[in-house]
Amino acid sequence: MISRTRNQFTLLLGGAGLCAAMFVAESARGATSSARQQVRTGLKQHQAGDYDAAAESFAEAQKALPDEPRVTYDRACALAAQGKREEATDLFQQTAIAREPTLAASSHYNLGCLVAQQATELFGDKPEQADAATREQGVKLLHQAVMHYRDCLRVDSGHASARRNLELLRLWIKHMDDVWAQRDREKRREEMDLLQFLEWIEGEQRMLEAAAKALGQIDGSPRQRQAIAQTEHSQRLLADEIEPLQQKLAAALTGDQPADATTAQAAQALKQLAQHAKSAMFRAADDLVVRELASAMSAQAEAIDSLNEVYRAVAPYEQVVQKATKTEQSLVDTTVSVLAEEAVDEALVDRELISRDQRYIAGWSETLPARAQQGLAQLQEGNITQPEIGPPTDDQQQQQQQQTQAAMKESYEKAIELAPKIADLARDASNDLQDGNWQDARPKQEEALRMLKEIAPKTPPDEKQQDQKDDQQKDQQDDRQEQQQQDKNDQEREKQSQQQQDEQNSNQEQQQKDLSRQQAEAILSKARQREREHRERKKEQLRALQGNFRVDRDW
Repeated sequence: MISRTRNQFTLLLGGAGLCAAMFVAESARGATSSARQQVRTGLKQHQAGDYDAAAESFAEAQKALPDEPRVTYDRACALAAQGKREEATDLFQQTAIAREPTLAASSHYNLGCLVAQQATELFGDKPEQADAATREQGVKLLHQAVMHYRDCLRVDSGHASARRNLELLRLWIKHMDDVWAQRDREKRREEMDLLQFLEWIEGEQRMLEAAAKALGQIDGSPRQRQAIAQTEHSQRLLADEIEPLQQKLAAALTGDQPADATTAQAAQALKQLAQHAKSAMFRAADDLVVRELASAMSAQAEAIDSLNEVYRAVAPYEQVVQKATKTEQSLVDTTVSVLAEEAVDEALVDRELISRDQRYIAGWSETLPARAQQGLAQLQEGNITQPEIGPPTDDQQQQQQQQTQAAMKESYEKAIELAPKIADLARDASNDLQDGNWQDARPKQEEALRMLKEIAPKTPPDEKQQDQKDDQQKDQQDDRQEQQQQDKNDQEREKQSQQQQDEQNSNQEQQQKDLSRQQAEAILSKARQREREHRERKKEQLRALQGNFRVDRDW
């Protein structure tokens, strides 16, 4: 794709440069014969492919004709052919504000080609493999090229090359957006484990649910139709992630070994739950197409419920406790915030969503006793594994593992005792929240949160964290030693002060050049506005031509 695109963006500088130079030869009768000869020589050199010599010839002619934009344009073409993009850009920016429409249009076109060429070089031969930073920078450059091509078409609506390149850019960006999105999906599927992938899908579905709710607040305008189409498209893409989720579920339960009857039955049940979520997602997308927002949100809620059931079945004990505690803390904070307000704005508080999350905590808590019983059995049998610690290699590590197992045993025992109470409290709080009884829900939420924190394992500090701290201290010590060495070299660096001063002067010259470039950009921007106002006063025929250009609908 990119090699073909690069050919399409090949700069048409040769012919454009010849035309401009011919205009110069015609309009430069008052100049010296030497300047006219330099222009003719530059034309021949440019046509012969000797761009270095052509640039020099046009530069000499420009000295005699500093106010002649056609000579400046020809020199810019030669510099661009040499690969001196920055210098060519500076000169094209000057000629883009010329009063001559043909010259201004060609300058805008060439500016667009230079920026597009820079983008293709940035992407390289395999733009599909570009990282996020390169994508952002490259697409930003292409949008700058779009601006220049549109400026060209505003001056000359019949400029076929600008219109063609503009359409190519539109199609290329659209295509690459799809390619990058697909690669990101594949990378995410590969890198995320089962729980990460499951929680990512649920998080994305929650965002789409929120988007569907927001759509009801937008009137039936083109903006709403566009937002609905985007949400519907995203919903279908998310539904396509269910099949990889099912594959991860099967791999987690059965692996490479044949599954027994119980495991096979569990795997089938989880697959059906995931399939139900997928069907609900597609129903939501279909409802969005026909603008049935209420039905779409109901289907989205079904999908989230199914995903939550999958999570209840596969999440390990510690992660369930952590998620329940974090979610309950958030709900308590919300309730406290609502009660602190004198009047609750129901439009800003989604009681249905808050009540649902509170209900999920009740469901998660119901699974804890069984998981705790299983954990205790593993501890008693000596089959408990602590991958973050590993097998003991010394007394200190063995002691740490024993402390971890003791903390887990205490957590399991408390979960067996407290989790049923947490489930009851969370369920009652969910009903209160559904009815808007925030005052009644708060003490139940706070008590459930207290119990969840009491259940949480009080594990000892991770030895790896101490190792990281030691490494950090060692790095700081190394930095101090390096600084001491640098201090010893101060005397030698002072001997080079004169050389550094020379370099500083050179840098100042470069900064002045950069400032000139910024000034040129500012002048060009102002000139564009003046040109628009000037063209509005031109003949009706030209105004009609400018008003009939279709590219705006694509961008």
